[in-house]
Amino acid sequence: MKINLEDIKSINKNPIELFYDGLKASATKERYTRILRGILCNIFEDILTGSFEERATQFVKKAKSDPDWAMSLLLSLSKKLKQRTELPKEEPNYFNPSSFGNYFKPIKKLFDMNGVPVVWKRVYATFPEENNVNHGRGYTRDEIRTILSFAQGAIDRAIILTASSSGIREGGFMLRWKDLIPVYKIEDRIVLEITESQEPKAEIVCGILKIYEGSNVYYPAFITPEAYQSLQNLKTTWIMEMQREPKPTDPIFKKEGTVPIMLKPTAIKARIDKILKKSGFRKPLPKGQRRHEIPVMNGFRRFHNKTSKESLSKDSPLASLIKKEYIMGHTGLTKLDRNYFQSHVLELVEEYLNSVPYLTIDDSKELKLENKIKDETIKKKESENEFLVKEYGKRLSKSERIIKELKKRLDSLQS
Repeated sequence: MKINLEDIKSINKNPIELFYDGLKASATKERYTRILRGILCNIFEDILTGSFEERATQFVKKAKSDPDWAMSLLLSLSKKLKQRTELPKEEPNYFNPSSFGNYFKPIKKLFDMNGVPVVWKRVYATFPEENNVNHGRGYTRDEIRTILSFAQGAIDRAIILTASSSGIREGGFMLRWKDLIPVYKIEDRIVLEITESQEPKAEIVCGILKIYEGSNVYYPAFITPEAYQSLQNLKTTWIMEMQREPKPTDPIFKKEGTVPIMLKPTAIKARIDKILKKSGFRKPLPKGQRRHEIPVMNGFRRFHNKTSKESLSKDSPLASLIKKEYIMGHTGLTKLDRNYFQSHVLELVEEYLNSVPYLTIDDSKELKLENKIKDETIKKKESENEFLVKEYGKRLSKSERIIKELKKRLDSLQS
Protein backbone atom coordinates (compact mmCIF):
# COMPACT_ATOMS: atom_id res chain seq x y z
CA MET A 1 0.00 0.00 0.00
CA LYS A 2 1.31 3.41 -1.04
CA ILE A 3 0.07 6.99 -0.79
CA ASN A 4 0.71 9.31 -3.73
CA LEU A 5 0.17 13.01 -4.42
CA GLU A 6 -3.28 12.41 -5.88
CA ASP A 7 -4.40 10.78 -2.61
CA ILE A 8 -3.28 13.85 -0.69
CA LYS A 9 -5.08 16.19 -3.06
CA SER A 10 -8.31 14.16 -2.78
CA ILE A 11 -8.67 14.94 0.93
CA ASN A 12 -8.03 18.67 0.55
CA LYS A 13 -11.70 19.64 0.79
CA ASN A 14 -13.10 23.05 1.60
CA PRO A 15 -13.94 23.81 5.28
CA ILE A 16 -17.67 23.20 5.00
CA GLU A 17 -17.17 19.80 3.32
CA LEU A 18 -14.84 18.76 6.13
CA PHE A 19 -17.45 20.03 8.60
CA TYR A 20 -20.04 17.72 6.99
CA ASP A 21 -17.58 14.80 7.05
CA GLY A 22 -17.55 15.02 10.84
CA LEU A 23 -21.33 14.71 11.15
CA LYS A 24 -22.58 11.14 10.75
CA ALA A 25 -26.22 11.41 11.82
CA SER A 26 -28.35 13.29 9.28
CA ALA A 27 -30.45 14.92 12.02
CA THR A 28 -27.30 16.29 13.71
CA LYS A 29 -25.99 17.49 10.36
CA GLU A 30 -29.21 19.39 9.69
CA ARG A 31 -29.30 20.97 13.17
CA TYR A 32 -25.61 21.96 13.22
CA THR A 33 -25.84 23.43 9.70
CA ARG A 34 -28.89 25.49 10.64
CA ILE A 35 -27.19 26.91 13.75
CA LEU A 36 -23.86 27.55 12.03
CA ARG A 37 -25.58 29.27 9.10
CA GLY A 38 -27.42 31.56 11.53
CA ILE A 39 -24.18 32.47 13.30
CA LEU A 40 -22.06 33.09 10.19
CA CYS A 41 -24.74 34.80 8.09
CA ASN A 42 -26.66 36.72 10.75
CA ILE A 43 -24.71 37.19 13.98
CA PHE A 44 -21.38 37.61 12.10
CA GLU A 45 -23.03 39.41 9.18
CA ASP A 46 -20.79 42.49 9.47
CA ILE A 47 -17.61 40.47 10.04
CA LEU A 48 -17.72 37.89 7.20
CA THR A 49 -18.88 38.23 3.60
CA GLY A 50 -20.30 36.08 0.84
CA SER A 51 -22.38 32.91 0.88
CA PHE A 52 -22.59 30.49 3.81
CA GLU A 53 -19.79 28.33 2.36
CA GLU A 54 -17.60 31.37 1.61
CA ARG A 55 -18.11 32.74 5.10
CA ALA A 56 -17.15 29.36 6.62
CA THR A 57 -13.94 29.37 4.56
CA GLN A 58 -13.11 32.94 5.64
CA PHE A 59 -13.85 32.10 9.26
CA VAL A 60 -11.53 29.08 9.25
CA LYS A 61 -8.67 30.81 7.39
CA LYS A 62 -8.77 33.89 9.62
CA ALA A 63 -8.95 31.74 12.78
CA LYS A 64 -5.91 29.74 11.68
CA SER A 65 -3.84 32.80 10.86
CA ASP A 66 -4.98 34.81 13.89
CA PRO A 67 -6.03 32.65 16.86
CA ASP A 68 -6.44 35.74 19.08
CA TRP A 69 -9.01 37.13 16.63
CA ALA A 70 -10.95 33.85 16.75
CA MET A 71 -10.88 33.80 20.55
CA SER A 72 -12.09 37.39 20.74
CA LEU A 73 -14.97 36.58 18.40
CA LEU A 74 -16.01 33.53 20.43
CA LEU A 75 -15.83 35.44 23.71
CA SER A 76 -17.87 38.26 22.17
CA LEU A 77 -20.52 35.75 21.09
CA SER A 78 -20.58 34.30 24.61
CA LYS A 79 -20.91 37.78 26.12
CA LYS A 80 -23.84 38.74 23.85
CA LEU A 81 -25.68 35.50 24.56
CA LYS A 82 -25.02 35.80 28.28
CA GLN A 83 -26.63 39.25 28.30
CA ARG A 84 -29.79 37.68 26.87
CA THR A 85 -29.86 35.07 29.66
CA GLU A 86 -30.02 37.90 32.21
CA LEU A 87 -33.18 39.40 30.71
CA PRO A 88 -36.58 38.81 32.37
CA LYS A 89 -38.11 35.54 31.20
CA GLU A 90 -41.09 37.27 29.64
CA GLU A 91 -38.81 39.27 27.31
CA PRO A 92 -38.89 38.07 23.67
CA ASN A 93 -35.06 38.09 23.49
CA TYR A 94 -34.62 36.06 26.69
CA PHE A 95 -32.27 33.11 26.18
CA ASN A 96 -32.34 29.98 28.32
CA PRO A 97 -28.89 29.19 29.82
CA SER A 98 -29.48 25.47 29.28
CA SER A 99 -29.32 26.07 25.49
CA PHE A 100 -26.12 28.13 25.67
CA GLY A 101 -23.72 25.42 24.53
CA ASN A 102 -25.78 24.66 21.41
CA TYR A 103 -24.42 27.82 19.74
CA PHE A 104 -20.81 26.68 20.17
CA LYS A 105 -21.02 22.98 19.26
CA PRO A 106 -21.23 23.61 15.48
CA ILE A 107 -18.34 26.11 15.63
CA LYS A 108 -16.23 23.61 17.57
CA LYS A 109 -17.02 20.91 15.01
CA LEU A 110 -16.07 23.27 12.14
CA PHE A 111 -12.77 24.18 13.82
CA ASP A 112 -11.95 20.61 14.91
CA MET A 113 -12.51 19.22 11.39
CA ASN A 114 -10.31 21.95 9.90
CA GLY A 115 -7.51 21.82 12.45
CA VAL A 116 -8.14 25.22 14.02
CA PRO A 117 -6.51 25.36 17.50
CA VAL A 118 -8.76 26.92 20.13
CA VAL A 119 -8.47 26.84 23.93
CA TRP A 120 -12.08 25.82 24.49
CA LYS A 121 -11.73 25.75 28.28
CA ARG A 122 -11.40 29.52 28.17
CA VAL A 123 -14.61 29.79 26.15
CA TYR A 124 -16.53 27.35 28.35
CA ALA A 125 -15.46 29.29 31.46
CA THR A 126 -17.61 32.22 30.29
CA PHE A 127 -20.82 30.17 30.07
CA PRO A 128 -23.57 31.05 32.58
CA GLU A 129 -24.78 28.55 35.13
CA GLU A 130 -27.84 26.55 34.10
CA ASN A 131 -30.19 27.99 36.69
CA ASN A 132 -33.27 27.75 34.49
CA VAL A 133 -33.49 24.07 33.75
CA ASN A 134 -37.03 23.06 32.83
CA HIS A 135 -38.24 20.41 35.29
CA GLY A 136 -40.74 18.91 32.90
CA ARG A 137 -42.17 15.41 32.68
CA GLY A 138 -43.19 12.82 30.16
CA TYR A 139 -46.67 11.93 28.94
CA THR A 140 -48.73 9.43 30.90
CA ARG A 141 -50.29 6.46 29.12
CA ASP A 142 -53.76 7.98 29.50
CA GLU A 143 -52.51 11.20 27.92
CA ILE A 144 -50.97 9.30 25.00
CA ARG A 145 -54.28 7.45 24.58
CA THR A 146 -56.06 10.83 24.36
CA ILE A 147 -53.52 12.19 21.88
CA LEU A 148 -53.91 9.03 19.79
CA SER A 149 -57.67 9.57 19.56
CA PHE A 150 -57.01 12.82 17.66
CA ALA A 151 -54.52 11.27 15.21
CA GLN A 152 -55.38 11.67 11.55
CA GLY A 153 -54.54 8.70 9.38
CA ALA A 154 -52.08 5.85 9.68
CA ILE A 155 -48.98 8.06 9.66
CA ASP A 156 -49.92 10.05 12.78
CA ARG A 157 -50.86 6.89 14.65
CA ALA A 158 -47.60 5.20 13.63
CA ILE A 159 -45.53 8.22 14.74
CA ILE A 160 -47.19 8.34 18.18
CA LEU A 161 -46.96 4.60 18.86
CA THR A 162 -43.40 4.37 17.54
CA ALA A 163 -42.31 7.33 19.68
CA SER A 164 -43.95 6.09 22.88
CA SER A 165 -42.91 2.44 22.60
CA SER A 166 -39.32 3.00 21.42
CA GLY A 167 -38.36 6.23 23.19
CA ILE A 168 -36.28 7.31 20.18
CA ARG A 169 -35.21 10.90 19.77
CA GLU A 170 -36.77 13.21 17.21
CA GLY A 171 -33.84 12.65 14.81
CA GLY A 172 -34.27 8.87 15.01
CA PHE A 173 -37.40 9.05 12.84
CA MET A 174 -35.35 9.27 9.66
CA LEU A 175 -36.01 5.58 9.06
CA ARG A 176 -36.13 3.43 5.95
CA TRP A 177 -38.05 0.20 5.51
CA LYS A 178 -34.83 -1.83 5.76
CA ASP A 179 -34.42 -0.42 9.28
CA LEU A 180 -37.52 -2.27 10.54
CA ILE A 181 -37.03 -5.89 11.68
CA PRO A 182 -39.72 -8.10 13.25
CA VAL A 183 -38.83 -10.30 16.24
CA TYR A 184 -40.62 -13.66 16.44
CA LYS A 185 -41.44 -16.17 19.14
CA ILE A 186 -41.71 -19.82 18.15
CA GLU A 187 -42.71 -22.02 21.08
CA ASP A 188 -40.29 -20.77 23.76
CA ARG A 189 -37.60 -19.39 21.44
CA ILE A 190 -37.08 -15.76 20.41
CA VAL A 191 -35.69 -15.52 16.86
CA LEU A 192 -35.03 -12.84 14.26
CA GLU A 193 -35.60 -15.02 11.21
CA ILE A 194 -38.12 -17.76 10.42
CA THR A 195 -38.68 -20.21 7.60
CA GLU A 196 -41.83 -20.34 5.52
CA SER A 197 -42.98 -23.47 7.33
CA GLN A 198 -42.55 -21.77 10.71
CA GLU A 199 -44.58 -18.71 9.73
CA PRO A 200 -48.04 -20.04 10.78
CA LYS A 201 -46.78 -20.76 14.31
CA ALA A 202 -44.62 -17.65 14.64
CA GLU A 203 -45.78 -14.72 16.75
CA ILE A 204 -44.37 -11.19 16.46
CA VAL A 205 -43.43 -10.15 19.99
CA CYS A 206 -41.78 -6.82 19.13
CA GLY A 207 -39.91 -4.99 16.39
CA ILE A 208 -36.37 -3.64 16.09
CA LEU A 209 -35.60 -0.22 14.62
CA LYS A 210 -32.05 0.42 13.42
CA ILE A 211 -31.50 3.98 14.63
CA TYR A 212 -28.84 6.09 12.88
CA GLU A 213 -27.86 3.07 10.78
CA GLY A 214 -24.45 3.46 9.18
CA SER A 215 -23.19 5.99 11.74
CA ASN A 216 -20.97 5.64 14.80
CA VAL A 217 -23.96 6.34 17.04
CA TYR A 218 -26.07 3.45 15.72
CA TYR A 219 -28.14 1.49 18.22
CA PRO A 220 -31.13 -0.90 18.10
CA ALA A 221 -34.40 0.48 19.45
CA PHE A 222 -37.50 -1.63 20.08
CA ILE A 223 -41.23 -1.21 19.47
CA THR A 224 -44.26 -3.05 20.80
CA PRO A 225 -46.37 -5.39 18.62
CA GLU A 226 -48.99 -2.64 18.69
CA ALA A 227 -46.54 -0.12 17.20
CA TYR A 228 -45.22 -2.70 14.73
CA GLN A 229 -48.78 -3.27 13.48
CA SER A 230 -49.27 0.49 13.12
CA LEU A 231 -46.23 0.58 10.82
CA GLN A 232 -47.70 -2.29 8.78
CA ASN A 233 -50.92 -0.29 8.47
CA LEU A 234 -48.86 2.70 7.36
CA LYS A 235 -47.18 0.44 4.81
CA THR A 236 -50.60 -0.39 3.35
CA THR A 237 -51.43 3.30 2.85
CA TRP A 238 -47.88 3.84 1.56
CA ILE A 239 -48.48 1.22 -1.15
CA MET A 240 -51.88 2.67 -2.05
CA GLU A 241 -50.43 6.15 -2.46
CA MET A 242 -47.29 5.10 -4.36
CA GLN A 243 -48.95 2.26 -6.34
CA ARG A 244 -46.03 -0.04 -5.58
CA GLU A 245 -44.28 -1.91 -2.79
CA PRO A 246 -41.69 0.16 -0.91
CA LYS A 247 -38.03 -0.52 -1.64
CA PRO A 248 -35.76 -1.27 1.35
CA THR A 249 -34.17 2.19 0.97
CA ASP A 250 -37.50 4.04 0.76
CA PRO A 251 -38.44 6.18 3.80
CA ILE A 252 -41.02 4.82 6.23
CA PHE A 253 -42.29 8.30 7.08
CA LYS A 254 -42.59 10.28 3.86
CA LYS A 255 -44.18 13.46 2.59
CA GLU A 256 -47.61 13.23 0.97
CA GLY A 257 -47.51 12.55 -2.75
CA THR A 258 -46.18 10.03 -5.23
CA VAL A 259 -42.50 10.85 -4.64
CA PRO A 260 -40.88 9.06 -1.65
CA ILE A 261 -39.31 12.07 0.08
CA MET A 262 -38.24 11.56 3.68
CA LEU A 263 -40.33 13.47 6.22
CA LYS A 264 -37.86 15.56 8.24
CA PRO A 265 -37.85 15.32 12.06
CA THR A 266 -39.02 18.95 12.26
CA ALA A 267 -42.04 18.05 10.12
CA ILE A 268 -42.81 15.03 12.31
CA LYS A 269 -42.65 17.24 15.40
CA ALA A 270 -44.95 19.77 13.69
CA ARG A 271 -47.53 17.02 13.01
CA ILE A 272 -47.57 16.00 16.67
CA ASP A 273 -47.73 19.64 17.79
CA LYS A 274 -50.78 20.12 15.55
CA ILE A 275 -52.49 17.09 17.13
CA LEU A 276 -51.71 18.37 20.64
CA LYS A 277 -53.28 21.75 19.87
CA LYS A 278 -56.29 20.17 18.20
CA SER A 279 -56.92 17.96 21.22
CA GLY A 280 -56.70 20.94 23.59
CA PHE A 281 -53.81 19.20 25.31
CA ARG A 282 -51.33 21.97 24.45
CA LYS A 283 -52.76 25.35 25.36
CA PRO A 284 -51.09 28.79 25.00
CA LEU A 285 -48.46 29.42 27.64
CA PRO A 286 -49.17 31.87 30.48
CA LYS A 287 -47.29 35.16 30.33
CA GLY A 288 -43.69 34.76 31.43
CA GLN A 289 -43.62 30.99 30.82
CA ARG A 290 -41.57 29.96 27.79
CA ARG A 291 -41.84 26.17 27.81
CA HIS A 292 -44.61 23.64 28.23
CA GLU A 293 -44.39 21.10 31.03
CA ILE A 294 -44.20 18.24 28.52
CA PRO A 295 -41.90 18.55 25.47
CA VAL A 296 -43.64 17.68 22.17
CA MET A 297 -41.47 14.70 21.19
CA ASN A 298 -39.21 14.21 24.21
CA GLY A 299 -42.35 13.66 26.29
CA PHE A 300 -42.70 10.25 24.60
CA ARG A 301 -39.06 9.44 25.34
CA ARG A 302 -39.56 10.32 29.00
CA PHE A 303 -42.67 8.13 29.14
CA HIS A 304 -40.72 5.21 27.69
CA ASN A 305 -37.77 5.72 30.04
CA LYS A 306 -39.91 5.89 33.19
CA THR A 307 -42.18 3.00 32.18
CA SER A 308 -39.36 0.61 31.23
CA LYS A 309 -37.41 1.32 34.41
CA GLU A 310 -40.48 0.63 36.53
CA SER A 311 -40.89 -2.78 34.87
CA LEU A 312 -39.65 -5.87 36.68
CA SER A 313 -36.84 -7.98 35.23
CA LYS A 314 -35.42 -11.45 35.76
CA ASP A 315 -31.91 -9.95 35.71
CA SER A 316 -30.21 -8.32 38.67
CA PRO A 317 -31.29 -4.68 39.16
CA LEU A 318 -27.89 -3.42 37.96
CA ALA A 319 -27.77 -5.60 34.82
CA SER A 320 -31.37 -4.71 34.01
CA LEU A 321 -30.66 -0.99 34.35
CA ILE A 322 -27.61 -1.15 32.06
CA LYS A 323 -29.63 -2.96 29.38
CA LYS A 324 -32.44 -0.43 29.66
CA GLU A 325 -29.89 2.34 29.14
CA TYR A 326 -28.68 0.55 25.99
CA ILE A 327 -32.27 0.35 24.75
CA MET A 328 -32.50 4.15 25.16
CA GLY A 329 -29.38 4.60 23.01
CA HIS A 330 -27.18 5.51 25.99
CA THR A 331 -23.70 4.07 26.68
CA GLY A 332 -24.82 2.41 29.92
CA LEU A 333 -24.32 3.57 33.48
CA THR A 334 -20.60 4.25 32.91
CA LYS A 335 -18.48 4.75 29.79
CA LEU A 336 -16.85 1.36 30.35
CA ASP A 337 -20.14 -0.57 30.14
CA ARG A 338 -20.01 -0.72 26.33
CA ASN A 339 -16.64 -2.47 26.51
CA TYR A 340 -17.16 -4.74 29.52
CA PHE A 341 -20.92 -5.31 29.64
CA GLN A 342 -21.76 -6.24 26.07
CA SER A 343 -25.24 -7.56 25.33
CA HIS A 344 -26.47 -9.42 22.26
CA VAL A 345 -29.54 -7.89 20.64
CA LEU A 346 -31.68 -10.87 21.73
CA GLU A 347 -30.70 -10.23 25.36
CA LEU A 348 -31.98 -6.68 24.92
CA VAL A 349 -35.17 -8.10 23.37
CA GLU A 350 -35.70 -10.28 26.45
CA GLU A 351 -35.29 -7.20 28.65
CA TYR A 352 -37.61 -5.10 26.49
CA LEU A 353 -40.37 -7.73 26.52
CA ASN A 354 -40.78 -7.16 30.28
CA SER A 355 -41.97 -3.61 29.48
CA VAL A 356 -44.20 -4.41 26.49
CA PRO A 357 -47.50 -4.72 28.43
CA TYR A 358 -46.92 -1.33 30.07
CA LEU A 359 -45.78 0.41 26.88
CA THR A 360 -48.86 -0.82 25.03
CA ILE A 361 -51.37 2.04 24.76
CA ASP A 362 -54.54 0.15 23.79
CA ASP A 363 -56.25 -1.14 26.97
CA SER A 364 -57.55 -4.32 25.37
CA LYS A 365 -54.14 -5.20 23.95
CA GLU A 366 -52.48 -4.49 27.29
CA LEU A 367 -54.97 -6.73 29.10
CA LYS A 368 -54.48 -9.45 26.50
CA LEU A 369 -50.71 -9.27 26.94
CA GLU A 370 -50.96 -9.36 30.74
CA ASN A 371 -53.30 -12.37 30.61
CA LYS A 372 -50.96 -14.09 28.19
CA ILE A 373 -48.01 -13.54 30.53
CA LYS A 374 -50.07 -14.88 33.45
CA ASP A 375 -51.10 -17.95 31.40
CA GLU A 376 -47.49 -18.60 30.45
CA THR A 377 -46.43 -18.26 34.10
CA ILE A 378 -49.18 -20.67 35.20
CA LYS A 379 -48.23 -23.17 32.49
CA LYS A 380 -44.59 -22.92 33.52
CA LYS A 381 -45.50 -23.54 37.19
CA GLU A 382 -47.76 -26.44 36.21
CA SER A 383 -44.97 -27.92 34.11
CA GLU A 384 -42.53 -27.54 37.01
CA ASN A 385 -45.02 -29.13 39.42
CA GLU A 386 -45.68 -31.97 37.00
CA PHE A 387 -41.94 -32.56 36.72
CA LEU A 388 -41.58 -32.59 40.53
CA VAL A 389 -44.48 -35.04 40.90
CA LYS A 390 -42.97 -37.38 38.31
CA GLU A 391 -39.53 -37.06 39.88
CA TYR A 392 -41.00 -37.77 43.33
CA GLY A 393 -42.85 -40.75 41.91
CA LYS A 394 -39.68 -42.12 40.38
CA ARG A 395 -37.80 -41.72 43.66
CA LEU A 396 -40.69 -43.28 45.61
CA SER A 397 -40.77 -46.28 43.29
CA LYS A 398 -37.02 -46.67 43.61
CA SER A 399 -37.29 -46.49 47.41
CA GLU A 400 -40.06 -49.12 47.40
CA ARG A 401 -37.91 -51.42 45.26
CA ILE A 402 -34.96 -50.98 47.63
CA ILE A 403 -37.20 -51.72 50.64
CA LYS A 404 -38.57 -54.85 48.96
CA GLU A 405 -35.04 -56.00 48.09
CA LEU A 406 -33.85 -55.43 51.65
CA LYS A 407 -36.88 -57.31 53.01
CA LYS A 408 -36.12 -60.27 50.75
CA ARG A 409 -32.54 -60.35 51.96
CA LEU A 410 -33.65 -60.07 55.58
CA ASP A 411 -36.14 -62.93 55.09
CA SER A 412 -33.46 -65.11 53.48
CA LEU A 413 -31.07 -64.48 56.38
CA GLN A 414 -33.75 -65.31 58.97
CA SER A 415 -34.59 -68.58 57.21
